[in-house]
Amino acid sequence: MSRARKAITAPARFLNLDLVLKSGSDLSELIKYLDDKAFVVAHEKYNGEFILVLELSAEDLARDPQDYTKRFLAIIAEFPDEVREIWESCSSRAFSYGFDGGANSPALDTTISADLLLQVARVCADIAITVYPFHQP
Repeated sequence: MSRARKAITAPARFLNLDLVLKSGSDLSELIKYLDDKAFVVAHEKYNGEFILVLELSAEDLARDPQDYTKRFLAIIAEFPDEVREIWESCSSRAFSYGFDGGANSPALDTTISADLLLQVARVCADIAITVYPFHQP
């Protein structure tokens, strides 16, 4: 007796946006400033470098990469001088977009506008993209 496997479908979708910072100096003052605006996913020292991964704490955002990017950029634009110095001293700044690749679903089409890319470039940040493979439950 053969059993036909039921096709599993799961939509490809945007999951989250992490702001990933690397620095030779401790980033604790930046964390204090962002206390009510973002939460810390990771903050550790690795190979002599401090690594800080942040996500937005706002739950009112649409599940859209542009909305998340705009919110992070607005926060960065409001940095006071001492926090901006910490930002500028980072050896690496990246907006890291996470997507679920989905299974047997239509392709996900999303765009980061040229204007938004220019804004990201103005704060000297890179764009990173991670597509997570589907894992059957």
